[in-house]
Amino acid sequence: MASSSRPASALISVIVLMLVLSVIVVGMVNTAGGQHDLTKRRVDTMRAFYAAEGGMNMAICEATLGADEDGDTVIGTISDDGDDGTDPSIGDANVAVTSATAGSQTTLTSRGRAGEARRQLAAVTE
Repeated sequence: MASSSRPASALISVIVLMLVLSVIVVGMVNTAGGQHDLTKRRVDTMRAFYAAEGGMNMAICEATLGADEDGDTVIGTISDDGDDGTDPSIGDANVAVTSATAGSQTTLTSRGRAGEARRQLAAVTE
């Protein structure tokens, strides 16, 4: 009887070891998937920021030149028509810049979008 219980206990040990290793592998795969999602969010955040910055530069350039470079019929704004579908693309991101004047101050607000990320910049000129 003792000789038949050794193979059975070895088999049980191997099964338990395989279960433990399976749990470890599944945990590692889940962690890697979460890291990928986090990296994508970070990249989208940077894309949205740089799109907002690029849009701000475009709007300041329009205001400096006194010319409507993007064809939205307003100098100093970029795609200020309320339609996200017409916003210019900068890489994989989109941007829109609006302008508001109060007295002698003009506030430019640039909004960049990439994936789920949104970034906004504002500049005040006199």
